[in-house]
Amino acid sequence: MKPIFSLTALLALATATPTPTRDSEERVHLAKRATVSDKADLGYATQNGGTTGGSGGTVTTVSTLAQFTAAVSEKNTAPAIVVIKGVISGNEKVRVASNKTIIGLPGAGFNGVGLHFRRQSNLILRNIVSSFVEADNGDGLTIEASSNVWVDHCEFYSDLVSDKDFYDGLVDVSHGSEWVTISHTYFHDHWKSSLVGHSDSNGSQDSGHLHITYANNYWKNCGSRGPLVRFGTAHIYNSYYENMSTAINTRMGAQVLVQSNAFKNVTEPLLSKYSKQVGYAVEIDNDFGGASNTAPSGTLTANSPPYSYSLLGSSNVAATVPKQAGAILSF
Repeated sequence: MKPIFSLTALLALATATPTPTRDSEERVHLAKRATVSDKADLGYATQNGGTTGGSGGTVTTVSTLAQFTAAVSEKNTAPAIVVIKGVISGNEKVRVASNKTIIGLPGAGFNGVGLHFRRQSNLILRNIVSSFVEADNGDGLTIEASSNVWVDHCEFYSDLVSDKDFYDGLVDVSHGSEWVTISHTYFHDHWKSSLVGHSDSNGSQDSGHLHITYANNYWKNCGSRGPLVRFGTAHIYNSYYENMSTAINTRMGAQVLVQSNAFKNVTEPLLSKYSKQVGYAVEIDNDFGGASNTAPSGTLTANSPPYSYSLLGSSNVAATVPKQAGAILSF
């Protein structure tokens, strides 16, 4: 039986908050200094030689959709750093070439424009606010058959008023993608947030791949998929979940290590449902907010990730993560 709380609560949120207003959430942002040439420094994106994006390449600042599309064209895989100024609006999907860093100046991002990393490698997306990408234009970000991707200090949202299929995902990873890290990112006001592995029927391509880290992320007012993981190996730590139906859903043999997370008003924080085969999870030091972990026990341990990492401790997550997630970088 599907949870009653989630439907009632999310419909109430949709009615009460037709348009997400970030300023009203009273989050105190701790601005962080960064450089446009930073490389991935945590999670699976540090593996396979690391993820450097466009470091060492030309630096171009763009403020229109035409400028952006030209700067990231799949025809040119030379390293390049593309700096976004202002909010670029449109109604299309833009494919991005390998060896690119896309980074936003304060307040910069995309409205209605879906980004697509398809059969590419070595890509970084940082300090971007992505909103209202309709399903016809894909997800806020689609990572498909690509490797070494770092998504950091971004924000993705739509609304809960539209039908759940009017928008697709916020960040979806599929088709055997590898070595991905999503960190310090704020997901909110959306029905289907993030998936890893797009179909129960894609095991031949996905099995043995889809290694992904979700670290220090803030999820609020989302229906599900925080994330949904099929076939892959996911490490989810230091993340805060607030007002969701289902959060981490491990399916189709996926192995998930869940550490140092906190959940508030989440009906099913860790589960394995709605696929032909179950997935598995190992949970260590999580505050499920009175709810339960119902996922079958997996085989991962705290030593399984091939990289070093630091844990906040579940008791510190709620006070720390919301202040540090989102597009809060300065340069």
